[in-house]
Amino acid sequence: METDLKDIENRHISVLLDELVDSIDINKDKKNIIVDMTLWMWGHASKIIEKMKKWDIFIWFDADIKNLDLAKIRLNEINKKKNVEIILVNSNFVNLKKELKKLKIDKITWIYYDLWLSSLHLDEADRWFSFMLDWPLDMRLDKSKWKTAADIVNGYTASELREIFLKYWEEPGSNKISARIVEARKSKRFKTTKELSDVIWWIPKTKSRIFQAIRIEVNQELGNLETSLSDAINLLDKWWKIFVISFHSLEDRITKNIFKNETRDCICDDIICSCKHKKTLKILTKKPIIPTDKEIKVNPRSRSAKARCAEKINK
Repeated sequence: METDLKDIENRHISVLLDELVDSIDINKDKKNIIVDMTLWMWGHASKIIEKMKKWDIFIWFDADIKNLDLAKIRLNEINKKKNVEIILVNSNFVNLKKELKKLKIDKITWIYYDLWLSSLHLDEADRWFSFMLDWPLDMRLDKSKWKTAADIVNGYTASELREIFLKYWEEPGSNKISARIVEARKSKRFKTTKELSDVIWWIPKTKSRIFQAIRIEVNQELGNLETSLSDAINLLDKWWKIFVISFHSLEDRITKNIFKNETRDCICDDIICSCKHKKTLKILTKKPIIPTDKEIKVNPRSRSAKARCAEKINK
């Protein structure tokens, strides 16, 4: 198992690691409750736990039980001398509010999101997220959910397929691609990534966009992000922070807009305000943090990363 963990750590490089860890303030006079919404391969988590105090609480969410099982082994090793209370939550981050309520936690001191798939999801055949090999059309982060990529590719109408390709990637070839998929499945149901890849073979960038759009739809990633971010802001204690690393323009736009709305005392268009909204955040990143040239050279997958950070200023 040690060899496996070392191999995984060598393959997965945490993005914007220093920037994220440096943004964390540990309160020496109270219990810190830090929530990691997307543990993946524990790179960020291990460095954060090293900063925490004895009996602080570190909570990690991951819909993928395999990630949690592997990470638990490594974090328990890191935590031997720290004695931080580590809580594992096998759930999608859309369930943040519900899961913390189960733990009788109503306020947290710091929360962060790393919205990229781990290298395992991209490299291991049993995760089925890529079109590089001939794998089953699955793409679920949470295997307990029923809808797979095969259900979407074989069940959505041409207009429904076109809608997700446009919505999630603004793919210019959406009409042609959705029509080709619907035509191809008349003779044979799609079962593998290769079968789908062969239908949209002509442009690698287009192929990547289509696969990502299907993955986003399978996991309802954007809607879940909106809900989770709003709940996270409500759960943050005053003067504490939220940090979000995104890799997709729509994820970044959602984060930016939610943060922006939470800096306003009114978000309605009425002449006399009727929304009674009160600002709750101060944005700490006027422009998103992006990886350095050095980081991109070491880890090319980091090149599209953008991070935004905000501080809670109102309960």
